[in-house]
Amino acid sequence: MHDGYEIKKAGIRGVRDIADVHVDCWRETYRGIMPDGKLDALSYEKSAEKWKDFFISGKGVLLKNTVIVAKKNDETVGFCAGGEVRKFSKRTEGYKGEIKAVYILKEHQRKGLGRIFLKNFEEIFREKEIFSYIIWVLKDNDSKGFYRKMGGKLITTKTYEIGGKKLKGLCFGFRISEGESYGF
Repeated sequence: MHDGYEIKKAGIRGVRDIADVHVDCWRETYRGIMPDGKLDALSYEKSAEKWKDFFISGKGVLLKNTVIVAKKNDETVGFCAGGEVRKFSKRTEGYKGEIKAVYILKEHQRKGLGRIFLKNFEEIFREKEIFSYIIWVLKDNDSKGFYRKMGGKLITTKTYEIGGKKLKGLCFGFRISEGESYGF
């Protein structure tokens, strides 16, 4: 428990809560960055289906897809999802883990949840002998400063096309010590 927040692993039964936070965070975070039509067209139901697929299809060799949620007063207010690296490429060679999503509702940001999510995922990675991971973030997303502060090093970039708009993605690489662990 951290300042009234409960941090725990989520299961497939939590996909609707995860989807709600996902859609709401995209609308909060990316308004003015992505086309409004793309954000307005987001669907809680479609997002829930995608997160269900994330749980079902994510059976990696070392680590299956995992989601950690933050709850306050029994309501999901943020989550972090990750597993093994989705695509191996020359640009991300040497990184075995990937945090695929970190979403925290705006009113719950800057309370230490992002740091807790990363540290807990580092413990999950460490247990599976994964000592490096990546996180992709849009260049125009203010959270890129958080990833730098947490020790991420910019290792590559790529361009996405979302809703007809070209957006630059930044890939931060992280190294995990093989020693000290943090735990839930």
